[in-house]
Amino acid sequence: MSLSLNMFQAAFGVYSRLLPSRAALKAVELMTSPRIKPERRASSRELFEKVVPLGNDGWLSIIGNGPKKILFLHGWSGWVGQFEDLIREIDPGEYTVYAVHPAGHGESEATESHPGRFIEAVFEAHDYVDGSFDVGVGHSLGAAALVYAQSTRSCFGRLVLVSGPATIEGVLSRFARFVKLGARSKRLFIRDMEETVGLSVDRLDLITLAPSIKAPVLLIHDELDSEVPSAESRELHEVFPRSRLTHTTGYGHSRLLQNPEVVREIIEFTHTPFRP
Repeated sequence: MSLSLNMFQAAFGVYSRLLPSRAALKAVELMTSPRIKPERRASSRELFEKVVPLGNDGWLSIIGNGPKKILFLHGWSGWVGQFEDLIREIDPGEYTVYAVHPAGHGESEATESHPGRFIEAVFEAHDYVDGSFDVGVGHSLGAAALVYAQSTRSCFGRLVLVSGPATIEGVLSRFARFVKLGARSKRLFIRDMEETVGLSVDRLDLITLAPSIKAPVLLIHDELDSEVPSAESRELHEVFPRSRLTHTTGYGHSRLLQNPEVVREIIEFTHTPFRP
């Protein structure tokens, strides 16, 4: 950890104890401001044939003309190019491939976003195709958004959840610890995030939502994930009615998407009958 980051965390911790409500609002601002390099935002353009606008500043990239439909959704401050290895293994004659850019990500020019924008983008994509997707693939916050969408609308025939959290409250709590929020400031931060998103953390508890999802689910998580603990996928595996759990070791939160074994397992999951 860099000296400048240590200094920022120490200063923000003091700030949150002196002015808890202001620190909470600043934490919300930080939490809802995606940070993505321009070249990463543009990385999906060569992978897809067209991009169409969705509501609430989201976009949808599309390639292929297959009768089956597969949707990809990256995580917070992520980008569609993270799925490149997987997308290139999909036959565009078998699948039409869709990739969501929620507000503040990819082709979107919005400067702010939050979990609600991810969920809205999934619903907008579902409306655009006017039917369910055969497969939904989500990474991190994208995985969480797919679970919420599936529990609400049954948008997918099966789900692939990579490095996904078990609760959004856990995501917010980890961010609060990262910026060293005091106890009162953390409570205000979570309350303010609920108001911003328009959903309470209880409504975004995936452990509670998972039992209602009957579609097959493949969970993939790395044991050394420093952003979302791998134990959270184990918790979800225990409550999904039909799920399979695979672990990697040494690929962290995002690099497992480039792991050839992970790519093969996802492709196999999309083509064969489900096995628990």
